[in-house]
Amino acid sequence: MIKITNYQDLTKYFNVPAAAIAFMEAISGKTENGRYDFGKDCFINVMDCTTREGFADMEAHDVYVDVQCLLTGEERIYFANRDGLTVTQEYNPQKDIMFFAYSPCEYVDYKAGEGVVLYPEEAHLPCRAVHAPLTAKKAVIKLNCLALAKQ
Repeated sequence: MIKITNYQDLTKYFNVPAAAIAFMEAISGKTENGRYDFGKDCFINVMDCTTREGFADMEAHDVYVDVQCLLTGEERIYFANRDGLTVTQEYNPQKDIMFFAYSPCEYVDYKAGEGVVLYPEEAHLPCRAVHAPLTAKKAVIKLNCLALAKQ
């Protein structure tokens, strides 16, 4: 897990399309929800979410790195290496997702203007309340880790 405060920092680790970085630098809480494509190996999902208290299953991906970025509000994300976690839903290759039972782990709090990079080996539980549930807007950058990783 890497916490970022500048979207240009993503270029240290990945060959992120320049248009995706420009989009993230211009995005706001007023940007329409939806999927925005930046080539075949990068897309950004913009969505509203309500943070919640408590725990649920953790998710992980095999192909895409998640860069969870808050546009408004604050959020806590729990994360753990998925090795040794109990699988609750097998991998779905069409959606690039699988689920694991929550297990006590580390977390990071972040706020609007910040992002959290989560690698495929990291199961994560997003949309958790920091202090109390609230409505937030976020963008999740999906980067194909095999195609876009810096060598």
